[in-house]
Amino acid sequence: MLNWVYKQWIFQPIRAFLVMVVFASVLSLAMLFDGILLGIDKDMREFPQSISADLIAINSGNLYFAMGPSSLPNSLLGDLWFEPDIADAQPLALFPFILSHANQKTPAMLVAYAEAGRPTKLISGKEPELASEIVIDNSLARLHLLEVGDEIEILGRDLSISGISSGTTSPFMPYVFVAYDPFINEVRKMMMSVAEPEANQAELPASMPVVSASMPVVSANTSIVSVVLIDVDDNADIEKVRNNLEDTFPVADFKTPFELGEGDANFATRMLGPVLILLSAMAWLITLLTMTILRQAEVQSNLHQFGIQKALGAKPFGLAVALIFGGVLIALSSFPLALLLAKGLAWLMAEWNPLYNARVWELSVLVRALVVSLTAVVAGMCFPWRQLVKLAPVIVFKR
Repeated sequence: MLNWVYKQWIFQPIRAFLVMVVFASVLSLAMLFDGILLGIDKDMREFPQSISADLIAINSGNLYFAMGPSSLPNSLLGDLWFEPDIADAQPLALFPFILSHANQKTPAMLVAYAEAGRPTKLISGKEPELASEIVIDNSLARLHLLEVGDEIEILGRDLSISGISSGTTSPFMPYVFVAYDPFINEVRKMMMSVAEPEANQAELPASMPVVSASMPVVSANTSIVSVVLIDVDDNADIEKVRNNLEDTFPVADFKTPFELGEGDANFATRMLGPVLILLSAMAWLITLLTMTILRQAEVQSNLHQFGIQKALGAKPFGLAVALIFGGVLIALSSFPLALLLAKGLAWLMAEWNPLYNARVWELSVLVRALVVSLTAVVAGMCFPWRQLVKLAPVIVFKR
């Protein structure tokens, strides 16, 4: 019986190929939606969780890193330096802006960093050293057709791209990096040039970095410390240090990079997850229905042969095994083609918008696709098998 099913594929290559293409096409769509959801989740958490710090101070009640930019008191950074069990504390400033270039407008996040918080993966160029230099995320650079050496306007200033990074993308807020000290020194000069003579110059470093026609003028008391990256002494207990800091500084919460990455990923899941999960579920349902239709078509086109098998004594269980075996042949032979089609669709989507990275070849997507394919084989056999159970061997004698 199984040998007969196998020969159906060998001696009908065109029909077998068309069946493979149909099943691979619907399977690749399901993998694409799964890959988009997984890509958004991983991209949202990748940079926050790559930050080299034991704890990150963020304004109290804030659950996010980039999706809800923090603003801490100017004095917090200096106060943390004098806390016990703190080895180092470094500022990180986050400034959301709109990048406008090459007929594209994209929300992005400018990150002013000291040592920690730097882009860890440079694919070209170098880290910024001057206030006029930046590193830009690779996906954002592709979207806006930017390369190392190009100049772009950010927050009213012309900045030169010194490097391009990877692992720093996000469909909502891709990252752009600038060195903290040179950037803040430039800020001081700009603020002092427009400050009133009686302004308190000691507070100028705690001002917003840009005063231009493109953004509002802010006071000298506005904080530029978005978060503080904290390294704990090697022999200190991080949880005890965290509890002590939260008691001492109620204005801030102290979270790990992992927790903040999870927060941004959860935000993305709430925003896009329901739609993508619905699309993915519909794609898997279509995969299941496709397999059912293919199995039904197999039975209808080979009723005479199935009648012969039943006349020769084949039991319903044997017919079910034959149908499952034929479905497994479809699923396994279609799987490599589905992988290629899914990768091609992901590439086309990335060419349209590089900020959306469909990870269709991730292990979890591949395993889910294989499991659903084999499940569809079994489920798709159920409906036509009922027809075979009721099939009368007398059909053999009909033309």
